[in-house]
Amino acid sequence: MSMMATTEEQLDPEVVGLVDRAKAGDAAAFADLYDRYVDQVFAYVYRRVGHRQLAEDLVGDVFLRAYRRLSSFEWQGVDLGAWIITIARNRVHDHFKSARFRLERSTDEVRDEPPTGHASSDDPERVTMGRDLARSLGQALERLKTEHREVIELRFIHDLSVAETAAILDRSVGATKALQYRALRSLASEVSDNPDLARLAAAGLGGLLAVLKMMPL
Repeated sequence: MSMMATTEEQLDPEVVGLVDRAKAGDAAAFADLYDRYVDQVFAYVYRRVGHRQLAEDLVGDVFLRAYRRLSSFEWQGVDLGAWIITIARNRVHDHFKSARFRLERSTDEVRDEPPTGHASSDDPERVTMGRDLARSLGQALERLKTEHREVIELRFIHDLSVAETAAILDRSVGATKALQYRALRSLASEVSDNPDLARLAAAGLGGLLAVLKMMPL
């Protein structure tokens, strides 16, 4: 009983209230939940599909599915966002398996350029160097196994907790921590041919994580 109480205390009471109201049929409450989580979900989907219009279409479908399934949602000790990201993850997987995706892939191999953010112009050389490092690290991420890339993105780009990441990946917290460790070691190995990134990795994984934070969502 005390463990359940602790879990409830960790939840955002505003989100709990919105979920309760949305479950009772309050459309305005679900609209508030949409506003709270849409940027996070869009960033997750966009990083995987690489096309803004497609990402927007998929995100719309994700929230439609979330709305239809909300009555079955139960708190599992993590934020509602983890549940919605799980729906997004499954929707992206469905898209990649679909015949429509195979057709798009054969006719359009070009991904959209990621947004560059609002970089300061005070030190353009430093900004350029940071972008180059982030681009190189992004390319290294793409070479990782899918499960390694995904755990790194969820934890260090989308800033999800270990528990939230574990819920999305359908793993235990311990297994997720072990996966994260292996993924970071693999990433350090992948950047060994880039002198700047290799130096950061040699000094400790904290340097690579700092570059990950610079990457656009």
